[in-house]
This record gives sequence, C-alpha cells and structure tokens, in this order.
Amino acid sequence: MEKRLVRYTTIFTCLFSVFACVAVWFLPALERSVEDFAQGMIRERREREERYALLEQMTALEILDYNTKQVQAQARIEQEQARKEQEEKAQAENANQAESKNPKNPKNPENPNESEDSNASQEPEKLPEVALQVMTHQMQLELPKGTDGSQVQVIQDYMNRQIRIGIPRADDKYLYDYQMIGESEKIESMDYTSSGGNGMLSLTMKNIVEAQTSSDENYLYLDFKSPKELYDRIIVVDAGHGGSDPGAVSAQYYEKHMTLAVVQKIKELFDRSGDRTIGVYYTRLDDSDPSLSGRVALANNLDADLFVSIHINSVNGDASVQGIEVMYDELAADTAFDTQDFAQICLDETTKATGAVKRHLVNGHQIHIIRNSRAPAALIELGFINNPMELANLIDPSYQQKAAEGVYHALVRSLKRIERIEKNQT
Repeated sequence: MEKRLVRYTTIFTCLFSVFACVAVWFLPALERSVEDFAQGMIRERREREERYALLEQMTALEILDYNTKQVQAQARIEQEQARKEQEEKAQAENANQAESKNPKNPKNPENPNESEDSNASQEPEKLPEVALQVMTHQMQLELPKGTDGSQVQVIQDYMNRQIRIGIPRADDKYLYDYQMIGESEKIESMDYTSSGGNGMLSLTMKNIVEAQTSSDENYLYLDFKSPKELYDRIIVVDAGHGGSDPGAVSAQYYEKHMTLAVVQKIKELFDRSGDRTIGVYYTRLDDSDPSLSGRVALANNLDADLFVSIHINSVNGDASVQGIEVMYDELAADTAFDTQDFAQICLDETTKATGAVKRHLVNGHQIHIIRNSRAPAALIELGFINNPMELANLIDPSYQQKAAEGVYHALVRSLKRIERIEKNQT
C-alpha cells in the first residue's frame, strides 16, 4: 500500500512539474495572445463607434455612396497588390529562365559586354490590365444573420416611383452594421426605418423601374430595369375614384367599389394570359385615391401605348337611361390609331361582352386624364348607377367579369391594330 502511494505521489509530482514547466514556458506567449485579443476587441469597438458617428451624419443614400466608394477603393488596393505580385513572379520566372539558359553568363571575347547588355535589355512581360469589378448587380444588400432572400419582401409602388424592401431581423443600426452598396444614379432618395426588429428600406426612383431581385445566403441583389427594356407594349388601367372619393352613389353602393372590382378582374385576365410581352400597370388595386395628375402621369412616365379608365355613369332625374358609352379626346391629333379609334373598339367590345345597350362616343377633352394623356386614352362608362336594372348588373360579380373581359379584349385588339399599323409603316 505504501509503495503504491509512493508511486502515485511520484507520478503526480512529475506531471505537475511538467505542467509547471510548460506553463512557465508558454505563459508569456499566452499573456501576449490575451493582450492582443483584448486590444483587438478595443480597436474593433473604437472603429465601430467611429463608423457609427460618421454614418449617423449621412442620409441612407449618402451611406450607399460612401460604402460603394470604400469597397471600390479597397478593391483597387487589392488589385494593385495582385498586379505587383504577378509582376514579381513574372520577373522571377524570367530570371530563372535566363539563368538556366546561360548559367555561367559567358562573355563574347570580341564583345565582353554583349551578354550582360542583352540580359539587361530584357524587360519583364507587361501583364494585361484586369477590369475592376466590384458589383455584379446594380445594388446589393447584406442580409442580417438568420435571414435569407426568400424572407425579404419587395413591394413596388409605381404611382409614387417607390420600391419598399422589408428586411426581417434588421434593427435601427442595420445600415451601420451591414454592407449596402450600389449605383445611385437611378435613385432620387432613400429612407430607412425600423420597427419591431424588422427594417424597411424605401427607395424613391427618378423614373419608374421594375426591380428584379435575386439572392444568395448572404446578400439580396437588385437590378433596376426600365419597363421599355422588359415589354414590347405597355398598358395603364385606371379604376376611377377611390378612397375618400366614392364617385357616383346609389344607396349603399359606390362607384369606386364597382370600378375596382372590374379592374381587379381585368388584372386576373392579363395575369392568366401568360403574355410576357405586355406590361400592364394599374393606378390602384385597393381603396386608395390617386390624384388625377398622378394617374395620367403614370401612363405618360411609362410611355404607355394605351390608357383606359373604368367608370360608372349617373344621370339625375332619369332612372330609365341605360347602356355603355366611352369618352375620348375629340381635340387630339388625327393619327393612324388615335384616341377615337381606341374608344370605338372599347365601346364595341364591352357591349359585345356584356350585352348592354351601345350608346355612343362622348367628347371628353374637358376630362383631365383624357386631355393630358400622351397615349390614346378612353374612359369607359360601364352603365348607369341610377338605373335599378343596371345597378343590379353592376354589383353582380358575373356581370363585372363580362365587363372585364370586354375591356381585356378591347385592349388586346387595340394593341394588335397598333402593331399592324407600325409594320405597314416600316
């Protein structure tokens, strides 16, 4: 028992001695590592505080430009370093090749300087310049940890030329902690807000664009395309009135609800058509009330081919009046396909689809959206809300569907007419 105790004591003493020697040997290095780590943490915190102080003085758009310039500057430094390393490597390879071909560097007895001069005159091969490429997309946003691109919501507001990007897990310091770089030429202003642990980045564009998105595990990428780059033809569809403006009213029935219902059905028809050559934009798809100037500006800014506005008619004192009529700009220039041609097709197709009475075309130059539209414009009055029989139809979803189909066919037919005319003119 005593021998065993002595043996264990000896082993423990040896191990402790070895540990003590190792600790004494590595202790200074360990202390230096701990000190370096602490200094690194302090330096990182100080740099972060300095960055916060700098960025807090900037707008979101200025932060975008600042980050982009910083990344580009760093990329240039890295490019220059890579170029120098390549040149040094090329020089070393040239020197090795020259030495292997002429190891003793013999001299010509008649011209002893020939070999040295010939070697000295050999310059390293100039490497081709490599184009600096920092971004592969027009804008890229670093995603917060735990967030992937599928969780980001991108909402386009064409009426206000806005793109709103909802970013989960983005707090009020998102723009300071995560990288946002991109081209700012197409952006008029940018704003960032955070609420409930989620962020909203709002971009107001200089012109109407389509935001095309993609992502990987770390970044959301955006590219901004003009609608004319994406579509052969562009249509703007307007649901009359909305919001605080009910339009014509009969008891509890409002024009703004009927026009919206028809436009939503028109959208369904275009969405189901699968025709990606036609871009269709809507002034409203909810109970909002865009301004008249905003509605027509959407069509003009898009350089639309057609602009149609859906309305419901009303006449005081005559409940028997019925039928569809279409307004156009009677003072517009007479062209191969003008506002009157478009209005006539709308009248023909909507009465054909619904079976309603075909009334007539109506002069509409006094109407703001008709008078100011650069595209052929038509304002369709789908029926009279003060006529009980027509009101029953106008609030009926099946009749609304027929009306939507009539407008849809009128738009498609008009585009085909425009295409034929353009082909004949070339």
